[in-house]
Order: sequence, then C-alpha cells, then structure tokens
Amino acid sequence: MLWPIVLPFKIAFWSLAGIVSLLTLLSPALKWNRGKTFLISSLLGCLAFIPSCAGIMTIVDGQRFGIFNYGTYAEVQDFRIERYLPTSARDITLDKFAMGHRAKYTITETELTTYLDSLWIEAGTNSAISRDALDDGSSVSFDQIAHDFDGLNWPLLSTVIQFHSPIQGDGGGATYYFDPSTNIAYHRAGYW
Repeated sequence: MLWPIVLPFKIAFWSLAGIVSLLTLLSPALKWNRGKTFLISSLLGCLAFIPSCAGIMTIVDGQRFGIFNYGTYAEVQDFRIERYLPTSARDITLDKFAMGHRAKYTITETELTTYLDSLWIEAGTNSAISRDALDDGSSVSFDQIAHDFDGLNWPLLSTVIQFHSPIQGDGGGATYYFDPSTNIAYHRAGYW
C-alpha cells in the first residue's frame, strides 16, 4: 500500500543526510563550529524532508505512472504488471497508476484462457473467492464495464467475455475482458 512513497522517501532521506554530512565535514574549512553546523543542518534537513520528498515524488511519479506502449511482454519489466499480464500479449498499452493498472493488448482466446488456467492452478487454492463464484467466461455488455476504462479512448469491444484472476485476501487481482472477434483483451488490476 505504501510502495509508491518508498523510493521518494529513500532519495530524500539519503540526499538530505548527505548534505548534513557534507556541511558538518566542511564546517572547519568554513570556520564554523562543527557541533552547531551539525545541529542546524539536521534541523533544517528535518524541516525540508517532507517538501523535498513531495517534490521528488512528483518527478518520479511522472516517469513511472501514466500511459506506456510496449510491443511484447518482455519489454514491460514491472513485476506488479507482469503477474497479471499474459506472456503472449502483444501490442500492449498500459495505464499505470499507484494502486493498479489498466491494460489493452492483442491475444488469442486460447492464449488468454491457458494463461488464466495456469494462474488458477498456481494460486487458486489461496483465492478469497472461488473461480466458480466469479462467473468466468460469462458475457457482459461493454456498457457495464466502460467506466473501468474511462478517459483512455480505447476502442469499444463489441463482444465481451469476462474472466478473473485469483483474488487475494486484500482484494488484489485482475478482471479480464476479451473480444473474440478482434482478439483484443482489456484488463484492470488492483494491488495494495
């Protein structure tokens, strides 16, 4: 749940610690009292921590969240996404955000169902909801799921078959929507 702030926290902490250390080490050359320099720079570092962490987070989030395009699964290289993305997915578009992602890709129905079957074999016994209770393979209208993909301007799926990954105890998991007439799949995944 807190994973998005770990990297900015580390960068801000170590940067400010480095500045405090550098000022303390250089204080005799600047004819400053080493103890006072350490105390004042430490207090200023504490005051600057939250604003610097927020600024660093803004910069880092601009690079790791948003819309990204990939040709194949191998190009994605993000473990949070890879655990929900079929390895045979092609022409992948991802909308990454802190607590999940939305994906669009090309895949055949056989490739998708084989991938999902392997997920259920691997983790199905730990799923908070059984596969039977999730109505895997049922048809839904795109109007029912359109809100999941608002703002992306992805093409409408004409025929939608719904599938699910195993659901973690904290609600994490993915819902897959497949259009057999175009071999396009959308999915929405959440993780905490």
